[in-house]
This record gives sequence, C-alpha cells and structure tokens, in this order.
Amino acid sequence: MARGRKVTSWIAGFMVLLSGVHVVGTRVTHAEEISPHLQDPYWYVNHSCVAEAGRRYVLSPRILEALVYVEAKGNPYAVSVNIDGKGHSQGILSLTDARRVVSKLWAEGKNFDVGMAQINSQHAKTYGLHPVVFLDPCVNLYWAAFILRQQVNRFHETWEAVGHYNGSRHVKEYSWKVFNALHVLEPVVHDRQRVTR
Repeated sequence: MARGRKVTSWIAGFMVLLSGVHVVGTRVTHAEEISPHLQDPYWYVNHSCVAEAGRRYVLSPRILEALVYVEAKGNPYAVSVNIDGKGHSQGILSLTDARRVVSKLWAEGKNFDVGMAQINSQHAKTYGLHPVVFLDPCVNLYWAAFILRQQVNRFHETWEAVGHYNGSRHVKEYSWKVFNALHVLEPVVHDRQRVTR
C-alpha cells in the first residue's frame, strides 16, 4: 500500500511539473493577478491546456470545457468551502487572495474546492500536494481530466460517469448541468474555431 501511494504521489508531482508552473512562493505579474474570466468569460474555450488534458486522458475537450463552465464559470481562482454537502463560494478573488484563502483553509483542515474545475482538497491530501497548485489553470484542467477519466473507467463513456465527477449524490442533476453547458458553449466553440482558421 505504501508503495502505491508513493507511485501516485510521484504521478501527481509529475502532472504539476508537466504544466511548467511553480505556484507556491512565486511572484505574480499584474496580468496574472486578475482572473481572465473577468475580461472574457469563455477564455478557456479552445485553450491549449484543455486540448492537452483531453489528449492525455482520452476525453473530449468539450466535456472538460462544460465541466469548467458548470463548476466555476471559467474562474481559475474560484474557491468554495464545502459545508453540509454544499459549496460556499469565497467570492471573486485575485490570485494572491486565492492563494492566501486556500493556504488558510488547508491549515484549518477544511474541505474545499479549488480553481476552474473545483478540484477538491481531498485530492491534494491523497496525493501529497498543497492545494494551491490547483489555482494554476493548466494543472487544474489536468486534474479535472484525471478525475473524470477515473469515473469514465468506472462507468464507461456515459453521462453517469460525468455525473460522478464532482462527488455529488445528485448524479442525474449534475449530468444535466454539464449537458446544458455543452449547448451554451457550442456557439462560443464554433466562433473561436472560425477565428483561428
């Protein structure tokens, strides 16, 4: 069992390294400080990290984008504290504030979700990471894809797998939210694909 945990910790660390980020203790530029979703609510649509996460875990980038839409509307600095099965947003935060809030919640042993795909702090605990790494959009997307891939392996390529992504007991309700998000994002995807051609 200890060997398996070492291997998964190594994989988790490797995922962070692949994204090329150093989140803890780094200086932040003014542009990075403000969440990109405030200027462009769909900034993550057709983003290279979405495509890479989809390729790496053999998942549709569109499903990952829909998860991001449902979970945090594209806000990479979103933080929600889970109380009685419900997430309580900590508001719109700068990157610096989000790091501070995440570190505080982590030190207090709270259960919380981080970033654009709302990765739960339990994943950080399980894999020996500090959850502030989930504030990096690419790291967050890779983790979202990793978590969704686990559900797809368990439930196959079904809406039930998607419904189990966030650990909710309301699997069908969550699946419908993601399904509806696909339709909301469809014109955005087409517009952005047309612009890049």
